Amino acid sequence: MDRLAPKNLAGDTNTEINALRSSIDAIDDEIMRLINRRLLLAAQIGAVKKHAGIQVEDNRREENIMRRLGDENKGPLNEGGMRAIFKAIIAECRHIQHSKNGRR
Repeated sequence: MDRLAPKNLAGDTNTEINALRSSIDAIDDEIMRLINRRLLLAAQIGAVKKHAGIQVEDNRREENIMRRLGDENKGPLNEGGMRAIFKAIIAECRHIQHSKNGRR
């Protein structure tokens, strides 16, 4: 903590930081639930693709996702950050689609 900050604000600052972190934790929990929902849907798509003899990789679909999300993104997440996050999510979805039963 900054030595120049008034001591009587230290408690308020810590309380505010803890409240903000608690909000971040709740958002992280929701993001995890949503990613897992997405992965379960991807596993179902993988099963349909396997049954139909369709390859898992669909570069056109993935680029459409990136384009749509880029249009939807109002910031402060920049384009590069958004692409990195969703490339990782899409890669995990691909991995699940390749797996035999959708689970590791």
